[in-house]
Amino acid sequence: MRIMSRESSNMVYHRPECRYARKIRKKNRIEMDWEDAEWKGYSPCKCCDGIEFLYKLEKEKIERYAGQFNMDVDLKDRKVYVRTDSGCWKIIYKIREQRFILLHRNYVNGRVCLEDAEKAPYHRQRDMPEAGSIMKYLKYINGHDKYKQNAPEDYHKLPQDTERQKQYYRAAKKRKEKRSEKRLDSLFLLIEKQEGIKQLSCC
Repeated sequence: MRIMSRESSNMVYHRPECRYARKIRKKNRIEMDWEDAEWKGYSPCKCCDGIEFLYKLEKEKIERYAGQFNMDVDLKDRKVYVRTDSGCWKIIYKIREQRFILLHRNYVNGRVCLEDAEKAPYHRQRDMPEAGSIMKYLKYINGHDKYKQNAPEDYHKLPQDTERQKQYYRAAKKRKEKRSEKRLDSLFLLIEKQEGIKQLSCC
C-alpha cells in the first residue's frame, strides 16, 4: 500500500513508513496499491523508495541474521553485497518494479573482500524470483550455502523431488560434463605434445 496527498501537486506516492507520508493530513490522505498509483501518474518518493531506506527498515533483522549465520552484509553505492564462505551475492533494487533482484557471482573460492566483490561479474539467480525484502534473499542465501556445503560429490545422488532440487541436479550435471570435457581436452593436448616430441626425435 502507498500513501499520497490530495493536495499534492508533485504527484508522488510514499510508503507508510516515510516521514513525508506521516505529515499528510488525514482528510487529504489517499491509499492505493503502487501499481494503481503509477497508472494514475504518480511517481515513487525518492526518500522512501530507494534501497537505503528499505535497508534501514530491515536493518535490525538483517544484522541479527547476518551475525547468526556468519554473513558479511554491506550496503554500498545503492547495492547490498552479501559475502559468505561459500558465495558472493549482490542485491539491487528496481525502483520501477518496486522489487529486489538477486545476483550471484561465479567461482568464489572462500570469502572475498568487499572491494573484490564490487568489481566481480555477476549473473541473475534465476531460481530466485524478484522479492519485496532483503531478508527473504538472506534466508535463500543461507539455504543455498548449506546445500552447497552438504551436496554430495556425485550429482546422481542429489534429490529431485522439487523443482528447485531438479534445477540443482541439472546444474550439477552440467558442471560435471564441463569438467569432463576439460579433462578430455587436456588429455588430447598432452597426447599431441607427446606425438610431436616423438616426430622431432625421429627427424
